[in-house]
Amino acid sequence: MTIEILHKQVSDEEKRAALDFALQSQSLGRSDRLKSFLSYICEAEFEGRHERLTEYEIATSALGRRENFSPIEDSTVRSRAYELRQKLERLYTLEAPDYPVQIDLPKGSYRPTFRYTPRPSSNGDTSGLSTQNAMPRKAQRLAIVLGVSGFFVGVVATAIIAVLLSARHSESDPPARVQASNLGWTPELRELWAPFTSSQRSIAVTFETRLFVTFGSALVVRDTDIENMGSIESSEPIMKIKRLFKANEVYEVRRYSDFSAANALFFIARLLSPTGVAMKAERSVDMTNEDVHSCNLVLVGKPGAYDGIRNGPPLGFNFVYQKDRSIRNIHPRPGELETYPASHNLAIAGDLIQAYAVITMTPGPEKGQHILSLIGADSELFWPLALYVTDPIYAKELVEHLRLPSGKLPNSYEVLINIQERNQRPIRVSYVAHRVLPGSQ
Repeated sequence: MTIEILHKQVSDEEKRAALDFALQSQSLGRSDRLKSFLSYICEAEFEGRHERLTEYEIATSALGRRENFSPIEDSTVRSRAYELRQKLERLYTLEAPDYPVQIDLPKGSYRPTFRYTPRPSSNGDTSGLSTQNAMPRKAQRLAIVLGVSGFFVGVVATAIIAVLLSARHSESDPPARVQASNLGWTPELRELWAPFTSSQRSIAVTFETRLFVTFGSALVVRDTDIENMGSIESSEPIMKIKRLFKANEVYEVRRYSDFSAANALFFIARLLSPTGVAMKAERSVDMTNEDVHSCNLVLVGKPGAYDGIRNGPPLGFNFVYQKDRSIRNIHPRPGELETYPASHNLAIAGDLIQAYAVITMTPGPEKGQHILSLIGADSELFWPLALYVTDPIYAKELVEHLRLPSGKLPNSYEVLINIQERNQRPIRVSYVAHRVLPGSQ
């Protein structure tokens, strides 16, 4: 796949249309302050006032701060700029990746830029692709980038690096990619991961991080029922704390990664790193439009986290999460339940807990692109989900159920699994049901 870069200047009419589109988007829909911020800096750009923009002017004119506002003592503008960059990234990654003109807010600047969206050509060639994902071939074995700022599970991260270091070529080795058949993989693992190991695309392993919020102070809190900033105002505990501290704003914090997510990354890295496939790991909030269109994707997260890019069949998936975190079986077959219940006690020590989760394989937005989604209603399920697609015994069970009469595996499918955990550690993972999605061969 090549990327066609459009070099002509974006017209004033196109810039204003892009601004109007962003202001009406779902990504910015519930944040009046961010919309005011974006409108103000864009209007300054349209009117040629961008060089005179200051934090003070933005704070007092766009964000409602008083005239005694001090940028030294109050980081409101910088925090809002950070949030706005995230919202714009999400807008053009998940909600509207094909919108023709995109707005960027470069780091360290309050001057917006407008650019045409790079359009992939349809010839499937990747030789002309020049992106951050294009890594030197000698570095491919060590090319997992942990895109986590702040806290990460250090022991597991160290183990991931150790796995990659042990798999790295020596300087005298040729940089050719190693075939999975030479790695001691089982036949079932080779079949299951063939769409990724036989592709020239790099792999982006993306994981969700839990949402915490801060109020402009050292206090960081979390409401376990809230996973996105758009729902913050519905959180009674957070709103009480906001009123207690007389805080004007609530800021998003995603510096923390779960132990289960770190284990999921470890098992996927350990399996794939010897193949020489270029890989990176990143938080879902850091995923870019470039990743969505150029990489094969492994998505680890909770229901709804990736709905904008999971590219399901026209009539949707069969195993669908409900608001109470149970899974509805849209078209149950004999012996199957109509609803698979949610477990609400995964963190209770000592108890054997049962839960259900969903694995899907679908095509990506580009020709020859693949998306493997590991979706669980609780973050504690990320580890067993990854285990089920990387462990030889589980892979054998899965492949035996998926195999078509032709002897091949379907291109697209969804699988419902049962997970048993004790002390947040997987005890057993087992197959429950699956569906071959329309269009599979």
